This record gives sequence, structure tokens and C-alpha cells, in this order.
Amino acid sequence: MNFFTIVPVLFPVLAGGLLPFLGLGENRGKRQVYVATVVGLNVLFVIIAICMSSLELKLFHITSSVYMLLRVDNLSRFFLVLASLLWLAATFYTFEYIKHEGKDIRFFTFFLMTLGIIMGICMAGNFFTLYLFYELMTLITYPLVIHSETPEAMKAGSKYLMYSFFGAAFALVGFIFVAYFGKTIDFTPGGVLEPVKMLGYEPLLLVVYMMAFIGFGCKAGMWPLHAWLPTAHPVAPAPASALLSGVITKAGVLAIIRVTFFIFGVDFVYGSWVQTALMTMTLLTVFMGSMLAFKEKLLKRRLAYSTVSQVSYVLFGFTIMSATGFLGSMLHIIFHAIIKNVLFLSAGAIIYKTHKTYVYELKGIGKAMPITMWCFTIASVALVGVPPTAGVVSKWSLAMGGITSNHPFLGAFGAGILLISALLTGGYLITIFANAFFPGAGFDYKNLKSSEPNKYMTVPLVILSACCVLFGMFPGPLVDFITKIAAPLF
Repeated sequence: MNFFTIVPVLFPVLAGGLLPFLGLGENRGKRQVYVATVVGLNVLFVIIAICMSSLELKLFHITSSVYMLLRVDNLSRFFLVLASLLWLAATFYTFEYIKHEGKDIRFFTFFLMTLGIIMGICMAGNFFTLYLFYELMTLITYPLVIHSETPEAMKAGSKYLMYSFFGAAFALVGFIFVAYFGKTIDFTPGGVLEPVKMLGYEPLLLVVYMMAFIGFGCKAGMWPLHAWLPTAHPVAPAPASALLSGVITKAGVLAIIRVTFFIFGVDFVYGSWVQTALMTMTLLTVFMGSMLAFKEKLLKRRLAYSTVSQVSYVLFGFTIMSATGFLGSMLHIIFHAIIKNVLFLSAGAIIYKTHKTYVYELKGIGKAMPITMWCFTIASVALVGVPPTAGVVSKWSLAMGGITSNHPFLGAFGAGILLISALLTGGYLITIFANAFFPGAGFDYKNLKSSEPNKYMTVPLVILSACCVLFGMFPGPLVDFITKIAAPLF
């Protein structure tokens, strides 16, 4: 059954590539059935794959030691389920939203192909396979960023490519050194560096690790390679923005997890100057992203800066290199992905129905779009970290990880930065829904009319918003599974 490993990767890629040749350009209904069937079947394929006890497939060799390998482990299972279910929710939302953007066939072609590439990143069994799919992801998601083909979109797309390829070049340096100094390029809990080969080269390899971290951190929106994210999100269609923020950034995070815990290993990096430097960089990104979001007036760009900040919460937890920090980061991966999908899809619904794009234009909109704005409100409260929503669970673990880290001052300082960021998050999100529902005594309600989108858009929002609360109230199963992932790493 090992051949089944490639099915969740190959099926959506081929189905997406086939879509333009099926003659469905004028038949929106059949096109929607086709896309929904592909995404739904792929969820089924993922479920089958994660239920198998052992799944591994070598596809081809470049050299005797460099080859393409797909493998399903617990970390793969974690990301496969997250990406697949969020893609399914975004699919039904997109059926209605894409009427606003047009060019349906092209969008869904790359939408499906990107799903397959993400599945490949999740199941990458070694550094070479991860790097290959990582580069493909940049190329396949580029048309989603420039979908509208406006001058702003084309400029944003060029910036996206430039930053992504620059980051990937840093990651490539990491691969080259690992291929020489490692016992294997396969992901192995604890790391693969060969003690005899690396003797005397430890300082150089620490620099190489830092380069790989920063390179993959580009997709995660970490400073200094974060600038593509607030440029790309406002111009991309809302479903693409939601997936860029909720899933694509997590592909960068997954790459960092693999490089840190499965290639270089905690024992090699822990206590080094690189750990200190990366902790500092992630905290800088957390604070910077929150401040820029607080000042931003354009709704989708405010949410993009928020992503810059919140994904670096995750990276901060990993740089702590403890079981507590790892738990907090993995929880925040799930919660941020769900929350940010709700926020971006809500923003898309507002733009789709009212064409309002700035925060100051949203006064009173809660009366016209109550379901959408209630979902936005729940997700906002969860991102701030208000009990009993999901955000409080992950942020508590991250703060505890910082306080108990091997850097007492920097860890405690980091916990303080997370608290300040949470307050800023409240400032840039709570004000939106407060004005939406309570615009003031002088507000003129006469010109308001119901603008709620149809069920294709509202049902995914309601389901994901419910998850923001349910995971906060019942995090136990997630904590247990993440503990299993972390066990061989620390």
C-alpha cells in the first residue's frame, strides 16, 4: 500500500491541471461539483493515509544519497488534517466569492494544484523532497496572488517571488551542508549530523542552521523577509489570502520544525548564540507586526500584519526548544490557522457584499451582516486570547515555555512581549467589531440594508468560528497528540 502515499499529492495536482480542458467554462454548477468532489475525495485519501501505521515511498534518485521520499509520521498527520480541512472549508466559500473576482477556471486550477503541493510538503520524508515541494509551492501560488492582474497585484506578485526565492536560496545552502555533514538527508528525530564529520565545523554549521531558519521563515512572515506578506494579502482574492495566512505560512513553519528538530537537532542548537539570536528575531517580529497592524487602516493589510506577528508566536515557541514551548507552538499553529481563516473570509464577505475595504468604513455593518460580524468577533476574541476561546490555551503554554526556558531573562521578556502583543491585538481587532455593532448614537441606520452573503460563505464561517471556542474548551485530545509528536524530540 506504500504507493498510496503519493495519491493525496498527485490527485489534486492532476485534477487541477485537467480542469481547463473539461469544457466547464460556462457551466458554474458542474465546475463546482468537480472542484468539491476533488477536494472532498482528497480529504478521504488523507484520512486513509493517516490511519495507516506505516507509509513510505521512494519515488526517484538524483544520486545514491539524494532522492525523493514521501513518508507519513505523526507530524505529517498533524499538518495533513489541518490543511485538508481548512481547504475544504475555503472551497465552498470560494464558490460564491469567486463570482466577485471572475476567472474561475484559472483560480480553481491553481487552487487545486496548490492543495497537492501542500500535501507533498506535509509528507516530505527528507530535506530534498521538502525543498522541491517548497519551491513548487511558490510557483503554483503565484497565480493566486496576481489573480486580479491589476498593477498592484502584479507588483505584489513580483515581490512575493523575489522574497520567496531569496529565502529558498538560504534554505538551499542548508541542504547542501546537510547533504555533506549529515549521516542521511532523511528527517530523523534528534537530528542527522555526523559527529566525526562536523568536528571543528560547529560554528559554521550554526550559521548554516540560522540561514536555513531565516530562509524558510520567509514564508512564515518572519523579519527580515516578511514584507511580501502585507503586500500580497490585500490584492489576492479573500480565499487565497485566508489560505496564504492560515496554511501557506504554516508550510514555512513545518519546514522550520523539520530543519530544527529532525535535521540539526535540539542538542546541537540549544544554548548557542543562534538560539538567542533567533529568539530575539521572533520576538522583534511579534512586536513589530502587532504595532504595524495597530496603525494600519486597510482591513486586509491589518490582518496581514497580524499574521506576521502571530506566526512568530509559533516560531518563538520553537526557538525555546523545550516540550512546553513546542506544545504551545503546535497548538497555536492550529488555532491561528482556523482563526485567521475566519478573519480573512469575513473580510472577503464584507468586500464582496459592500465593497468596503477600510476599517473606518465598517461602522454599523454588524447590523447589516450580523452572522459575518459575529464570526469575526469570535475569531478576534480568540486571537486576543480571551477564555474560553482557543487562543488562551496556546498563548499560556508559550508564555510558560518562555518563563521556564534556558534564557531566564529573554524568556520572561518574551512572555511580556506576548502579553503586550495580545493587548495590541485587542486594540486593532476589538475596535472593528465594537464599531460594527455599536457605531454611536448619531449613526444613521436608514441607509443600512441586509448584506449577509449566502450559505456557501456563512456556513464555513460559522463552523470555523465554533472551532475557535470548542478547541479552547476541549484541548485535551490535541495536547495528547502533540505530546506524542514531541516525545522523541526532547
